[in-house]
Formats: sequence, C-alpha cells, structure tokens
Amino acid sequence: MQPAVPPHKRAKIARPVQLALKAGWRYDDQRALFVGSAGETFAPQGLPRGTRIVYTVPSLARAAPKRLSSAQRDLQRYMQVILPRSRAPEDQLAAVRSWPCVEEAHVAPEISLPGTGL
Repeated sequence: MQPAVPPHKRAKIARPVQLALKAGWRYDDQRALFVGSAGETFAPQGLPRGTRIVYTVPSLARAAPKRLSSAQRDLQRYMQVILPRSRAPEDQLAAVRSWPCVEEAHVAPEISLPGTGL
C-alpha cells in the first residue's frame, strides 16, 4: 500500500462540515434559510464570512420529494457547510450539530492524493 500524499498547499480545497437534515427539512438557498415541513424556519447564525451551504447532490435540491425514489429522497437530505480555508471545520462542528434541522454532522475526512510509488 502506498502512503497518501496531501494536496499542494496552494490547492483551494477546503474540508467541509457534512450534515444530514432531519426528515421534512430543506434548505432554501435563495433566502439562506432552512425550512421545515410544518413551515418553521431556521437561519444559521455566526458562520464566518464566505461560508457556503450547498447540497451534496445539487441536481436533487429542488426536486419534488414525491417524484423521487426513497434512495433519492435520502440523498436529498445531505449537505455541506464549506468554510473559508482559513477556518477549521472542527471549530464550527458543535454549532452545526445544534441546529434544529440537523440530524447528524461530522467533519469530512482529510483528502489525499495517491503516492508516486517511488
């Protein structure tokens, strides 16, 4: 097995906080709000400037759940909170986990490139 090689320091790759929404919740990126099935809303506060919240599978983000398979509906729940590279995702993990719309959250694994084998 070859050892992993970290990406170059100038690579613009940030480790996100990955999360799964609770059933019935979605993210409205136009309003930057999480919206529950009963109409409740939650606006994430205190995130560093430049943070983006995105769906892991963007093509499913706006799809009507009734038209999706159960596997697609499950995928529709997964999101990433992408922080600026200067901020450690571990520092935001507890805050993200405390959001009322989040079922579970964790920091994405460190990425690596395959070694050269030399």
